[in-house]
Amino acid sequence: MKIVRWAGAPAAAVLAVLASLTVLAPLAQADSGAGRPAKVTTVVSLTFDDGDVTHTAAARMLERRGMRGTFYVNTETIGGDAKLDRRALAAIARAGHEIGGHTLTHIRLTQLTRSEQRTQICDDRRTLIAWGYRPTTLAYPFGSVDSDAKAVARQCGYDAARRVGGLKEWGCPGCPAGEEPRPRDRYEIRTPGSIREDTLLRQMRQQVLNAEKTGGGLVPLVFHRVCAGCGVYSVSPETLDDFLGWLAGRKAHGTVVRTMHDAVGARYRPMPRN
Repeated sequence: MKIVRWAGAPAAAVLAVLASLTVLAPLAQADSGAGRPAKVTTVVSLTFDDGDVTHTAAARMLERRGMRGTFYVNTETIGGDAKLDRRALAAIARAGHEIGGHTLTHIRLTQLTRSEQRTQICDDRRTLIAWGYRPTTLAYPFGSVDSDAKAVARQCGYDAARRVGGLKEWGCPGCPAGEEPRPRDRYEIRTPGSIREDTLLRQMRQQVLNAEKTGGGLVPLVFHRVCAGCGVYSVSPETLDDFLGWLAGRKAHGTVVRTMHDAVGARYRPMPRN
């Protein structure tokens, strides 16, 4: 090793300084390692269905926590009673949230012919693209899906689609706690059941803890209206905010929040010509 002498410094002093640096180097590396975030094992996706007018406030709540969500909308109801209008939807998108498809009119796809499913799914996505969005994921209304709907979702250009149910919760204790990081069926991604007005904060937390304790995975959570006492499929703003605050602290345990698009690595595909 070549030793460079500082002006006026004896060689012994230089060696002493170098020796001390050699001893301190491993300690410095250990200190920096201790501050690094834990390895990501659990990904939570916060999804909001139906384009409800309360989703503007919900998006801002996520933003205050440094989080982004996925908002699934029905294009024919945008601007309707108690629904987002196009300006509000655009503001949510500009803030970095994902906008996904949810069919034209929020109809149960399993009750339709394949041709009718195609109209509902493809025309909805075509409208979103015309509005300037790049929708890559779909949520089936009511979580209702069959083999035809899955095939149509793919044909319409979606790269992934979400159902409702199939993961562990109070109504399905034997289900897996998390979806696989790379879902085996990208067109039927599982979730716990929808968050309801009687869902307790501890139950929402437990859905995440269940995944953390069993090796992680993807946990998409399904929300609808964000308001107090406004319907069965709702959550109060206070409960949601408390949950987001708790969820933000799970980074130290390897849990992060990502949009569905980012969680599954979805790719944008152009609309089919026919």
